[in-house]
Amino acid sequence: MSIPAWDASLPQRLLIKSYAESHADVLLRTSMDFGPAKVRRRGTAGPRPVSGSIIVTAAELATFKTFFNTTLLGGALRFSWVDPVDGTTANEMRFTKTPSWQALSGDLFEIALEMEILP
Repeated sequence: MSIPAWDASLPQRLLIKSYAESHADVLLRTSMDFGPAKVRRRGTAGPRPVSGSIIVTAAELATFKTFFNTTLLGGALRFSWVDPVDGTTANEMRFTKTPSWQALSGDLFEIALEMEILP
């Protein structure tokens, strides 16, 4: 089964004001009876959390709902999308939280996205 791609009719970049990303958490911490916790690296690669939002019209919101609910089976499947920073590198991503949206004005909505870039 091929990995679905982010719908081309939706915005291709996250809003810069809402964009956030961090390193993958690849550390394992073990509490000790006495003294500081032991910390070790459990792997060399892990998912990188990324969040942000996009602004869409009512028609694009309907397209996004279909993409999320039907194509990605309610967010259960991963998808390919360009890197949020360079806009050219293809990444495999998946949602970590169900997206939410709010009306801005008239026909515009802002969709909040929480995802992870998979290694």
